Amino acid sequence: MDTAVTFPATPKAVKAAPLKLRRSMSAEQAFERIVGSCLAQIAANEAGVARFHDVESLHQMRVGLRRLRAAFAMFADLLAPPVSLSNELDWLAGELGPARDWDVLLASTLPRAGRAMPQAQALPEISRLVQEGADAMHARVEAAVASPRFRELMDGLVNWCKQRAWRDMLSEARQALLMRPATEVAADILREDQRRIAKRGRKLKHGGPPERHRLRIAAKRTRYAAEFFASLYPKRRVRPYVAALSTLQDELGALNDAAVADGLLAGLAAEHGSACAEAGYVRGFLAVRNQQRIAKLGKLWKKFKPMRPPH
Repeated sequence: MDTAVTFPATPKAVKAAPLKLRRSMSAEQAFERIVGSCLAQIAANEAGVARFHDVESLHQMRVGLRRLRAAFAMFADLLAPPVSLSNELDWLAGELGPARDWDVLLASTLPRAGRAMPQAQALPEISRLVQEGADAMHARVEAAVASPRFRELMDGLVNWCKQRAWRDMLSEARQALLMRPATEVAADILREDQRRIAKRGRKLKHGGPPERHRLRIAAKRTRYAAEFFASLYPKRRVRPYVAALSTLQDELGALNDAAVADGLLAGLAAEHGSACAEAGYVRGFLAVRNQQRIAKLGKLWKKFKPMRPPH
């Protein structure tokens, strides 16, 4: 597996490259190709995160990591990484996530709230505090990605895949399952993901934040699965499904971002009395927007509910 990347002088954020699977592939071959795509996305954004304080590079590295963890979850019945690598992936996710939360609050939430004020304002005090929080989180992320621990994690994942080390932990019967056609395994995964999202969606109408959070997680995993396996199916069957799922996930993600932002703002207001008024305004703005989003969410779910995964 080749994950080497040549970085330009000022690297730009790198999204996942189109993933091409062949219908003749085995489940194991598809897994290797998927994991290689995820690792390449993480590696391609390393310089932007560690040396250039690039917000979008951080976002794309985090997306690559989420895709990787989703892939491991999808194939968990066939193979799984060692506990040591899984633990290190949890560590990296814990480093990247908070920084992204502060970035969203700084670059998206606060400007929108300011523009919504009767006389558009910059919310100077809360913006200053959020900028300080984002800078501190980025410094932590940069140190983590530049550390030997990060390099050991990436090398460990690449070597685990190159050596197909998962075979060492499987019986012959389990190893034989890896030779199943990728199309069969993809169909199983997509059906199970659709069953999960449908079950959680039934609780959406009368549910609250916990139910929406569970649906968001299911929608995210289902979207990654559909994108991983998209090349195995006709585009006319893939695109409408992924588009509807993406719109649903985006709305659920916005609600989650608002909940995280509310918590960060509450903490800043409690710690800095000078920011109470501005933080209170933004929290009120988010509460109003959330009610609008929740109403829209029901309509998006009704649109997605009758859809079926690609086949």
